[in-house]
Amino acid sequence: MKLKFPEEKDLFFVLVTPEFEAPTKNMRVALPSKISMQHHVWNCSQAGALVASVLQGDVIVEPKHAPLIPGMEAVKRAALQAGTFGCTISGDGPTTVALIDDEAK
Repeated sequence: MKLKFPEEKDLFFVLVTPEFEAPTKNMRVALPSKISMQHHVWNCSQAGALVASVLQGDVIVEPKHAPLIPGMEAVKRAALQAGTFGCTISGDGPTTVALIDDEAK
């Protein structure tokens, strides 16, 4: 399936950084230290899925880190209710990023 980038829209990245420290070292403890080739391939496919999800307006979920960031679920819920294409954790967190096509929102 060919995905068309919405050239007719201005896209805005909205970043929210809570007053909560989440050092990369601590956040990485929640992740496995080794991954299989199968998981690596799956993870790489998710990078492509991220782009496709944004272009199709699908929701992106970060199930491992979200529970570690206080308020993450509420921020994500508010972002989606405001009309974002999707909302996820930026890197290891705690910053949250959303993509929207209306600067006023």
